[in-house]
Amino acid sequence: MSDVTGRSAMFCAVLVGVLCAVSACTGASGGDRPTVAGGAASTAATGHVFPESFRKLILRTAKADGTAPAGDRFTVIEYDGGYDPELIWQAEKTGDLCVASESITAGRCRTEKQIAEKRVPGVDLFGDSGLFNRQEDPWWAVSVMASGETIDHLSCQGRNFPVRQVYSVTMGGAQRTVYTAAIPRNLQGEYRVAVQRDGQSEEERLDLGLEKGYAVHC
Repeated sequence: MSDVTGRSAMFCAVLVGVLCAVSACTGASGGDRPTVAGGAASTAATGHVFPESFRKLILRTAKADGTAPAGDRFTVIEYDGGYDPELIWQAEKTGDLCVASESITAGRCRTEKQIAEKRVPGVDLFGDSGLFNRQEDPWWAVSVMASGETIDHLSCQGRNFPVRQVYSVTMGGAQRTVYTAAIPRNLQGEYRVAVQRDGQSEEERLDLGLEKGYAVHC
């Protein structure tokens, strides 16, 4: 075998090894939710990097309020449609479920008692994050919580709106799962919620009338 042929064979072997290693690393990532821990910023699936400076500020504020997360770890909440991500965590000392963002660094918390009192099975509004422009129209970014069941989608006036599962935790003896969704500003009211409960398809109703003057019949 000539030197050129030998070098070519060696290069191909190295290249195959590199490609296999890359493939293995990609497969190992799985479908885990992005988290923020220690001193590293997190990149959400939408490509938005949650700034490390805000993460540190949120953590300092949470520690001062007594709602610091265990191990200083947060989970990234993502929204479809362009709304910026937030951080969610369960407070180590109080058990509260808290959410914060770049614009609201003091966590908005639901106490463990408040969540435990939610109807099981059932769905509730977990939080309204704010308005944002989507395709030049204003939309609401909202988060909803399902207790003891899972949500397939929201619907109103024949339109289906997808949900994104972002967080799940057992509280008050039931699985509490947080979803995010985006709804048009001009389509607020009592939404139909398609859920799965004990393997069966069911329907819930959820009031998403976030502003006065925008109520519609869904």
